[in-house]
Amino acid sequence: MKNFILLAVAFICFSTLNAQKNDIKLQTKYGSDNEELHDLLRFQDVETIKLTFIGEDLKGKNYRLLVKEYTNGSLAKTDTIMDSAKFEYIPVISDSVFEFKYYVKTQSNNTIKMNFMFDRFSTPKVYDIKASEDKYALHDFLKTTEPMSVKLNTETLIMGYFLPYIDKESGWKKYCDVSGSKHSPEDWGTAFNIPNYYLIEILFE
Repeated sequence: MKNFILLAVAFICFSTLNAQKNDIKLQTKYGSDNEELHDLLRFQDVETIKLTFIGEDLKGKNYRLLVKEYTNGSLAKTDTIMDSAKFEYIPVISDSVFEFKYYVKTQSNNTIKMNFMFDRFSTPKVYDIKASEDKYALHDFLKTTEPMSVKLNTETLIMGYFLPYIDKESGWKKYCDVSGSKHSPEDWGTAFNIPNYYLIEILFE
């Protein structure tokens, strides 16, 4: 019986240490600290966010960035923006901090331009707009001001770029009601009658 108790305690301690090891946190920061640059981005209707991942378990890991486009309630396309394991010139993460910036803009030629900017390179992507009468908005998936947990070997939603929900009673266009709702982001199209939106995921492995 004594040996069984010791084994159970050891298992609990191992589980606790393993959970702590996989403790990666995401922090986000919108806009620019430079006032003139911030105003210029707003003038050009460019939304930008800096994503900072922190955790010892990042070291030695590769990463994948995915953009998933949803149209009329269904997943229409999945694009792999970056898969660091497939490019020799992109090393594995060597530090406990990994970060990049994301820029996105709805352009006058009915396209959406996205750009993921890292220290030494960037990965632009252009999509055709499916509904041009409303403005898209960028939101992260942090529920509070506290950092968000990110698990290893699991695709994690980190951002959404989406059209608003039109409140039938007031006629107002609402964005926070979408990103802060109880509905899964994959179900936004049918839950809010949103014709087109994009979800950005990251995977560390």
